[in-house]
Amino acid sequence: MKKIIVSLSFLLTTGLLNTFAADRIEPSKQVLDEFKKEFIAAQHVSWAKQGEYDKATFLLAGRRVIAYFNAAAQFEGCVRDIFFDQLPLTVMTAVDKRFAEAGIFDVREITNSEGTSYHITLEAKNKKYRIKVGATGNIDEVEKLKK
Repeated sequence: MKKIIVSLSFLLTTGLLNTFAADRIEPSKQVLDEFKKEFIAAQHVSWAKQGEYDKATFLLAGRRVIAYFNAAAQFEGCVRDIFFDQLPLTVMTAVDKRFAEAGIFDVREITNSEGTSYHITLEAKNKKYRIKVGATGNIDEVEKLKK
């Protein structure tokens, strides 16, 4: 069930990306060179401007990834959609202990200069939450969402 929900959210996100294609840009040669160096196997790449960043959205190993590059063409970080069962064991067990029998809706892996963390949207005991979990399993933030 969790995989189906995550898959459906991926399809919805992909569809919305295509809808807002008018915001697409062509990044500088330096950004393109850095992107190609970081993500050799990237497929279906589209570019957009998000604030001061060049944002590349693409598929890597069948998963949607968003990478950000600053004005100096340096790679700042990326966001990757993953399934709950692809999380590190320490993260999975921390979430399962704190939110027993929760329904998982969205799992994103965030990698940047601060390291790797995971943002998870879930529903437990009829309440919806967005949590941030560190790579070692420490739950850093819990945000209650409106249902």
